[in-house]
Amino acid sequence: MQKEYAHTGRCIWCGKEKPETTFYTRPHVFPRSLGSEEIGFDVCDECNHYFGKAPKAGVPSIDASFKEIFGCYRFFLSHLDENSYKKFSSAFFTYHHSIHTIRIKRSFNERTLTRQFKRSLYEMFLQKYHEETKNANHPMFDAVRKYARYDVGDLRVFYAFNNIVLVEKDMEHPHLSMHENVISTMMETGVYSFWMFGQLFYLEVFPLAFNAKGMAFLQSESRKVLLPAEGNESIFELQNIMQADFFMQRFNNDKKR
Repeated sequence: MQKEYAHTGRCIWCGKEKPETTFYTRPHVFPRSLGSEEIGFDVCDECNHYFGKAPKAGVPSIDASFKEIFGCYRFFLSHLDENSYKKFSSAFFTYHHSIHTIRIKRSFNERTLTRQFKRSLYEMFLQKYHEETKNANHPMFDAVRKYARYDVGDLRVFYAFNNIVLVEKDMEHPHLSMHENVISTMMETGVYSFWMFGQLFYLEVFPLAFNAKGMAFLQSESRKVLLPAEGNESIFELQNIMQADFFMQRFNNDKKR
């Protein structure tokens, strides 16, 4: 008998239930190529396929966007030396080492890549939340569903920029935190925060709660997570994918000369 990846039997994205839909495709919480060992459930085969397929030319799949950016983080944090940039290849970007410049390949553009990457973070979030709570079908996540699955609306993503990066001991098997304190903070402030490959992101999960308490929470976080080094450390809204410094150019000594 073919294994089903279902608990409630209702898809957390489209809301379809068995037998109207099926749950035979393994829904990785985040891509297996990045070391994921977490398998979720209640993501129907149609929605699973949606996240993994490029919708049209020039628009990468949501999963590929996540894979590409975090793959860069993992690579450069593991191989950061004067030759790292020469060894790396990318589906989305070209790196011109002689002039220390990153460019998006002609078949893509910054706006599209930024939006697909942001949507990928919300996809990962809801699947992780459901894995832990089995409650992602709740209507309070409708804004997340509309944005990640149906490309409706525009939820915000914030990024903590540090010149000192603290890296997990085991980057081969990263995992997401979704414990009671994280969920409690999210319910109060509207913000879900997570570390991955030394990078800290904040997601605006509940816009109403965020408008009331989110910015105050981020200001409080800045006093805890920003490590004074060069004076430009900050938590800011990610509006352009190039702001995320996934090629770790902040550590390129040649560029600083």
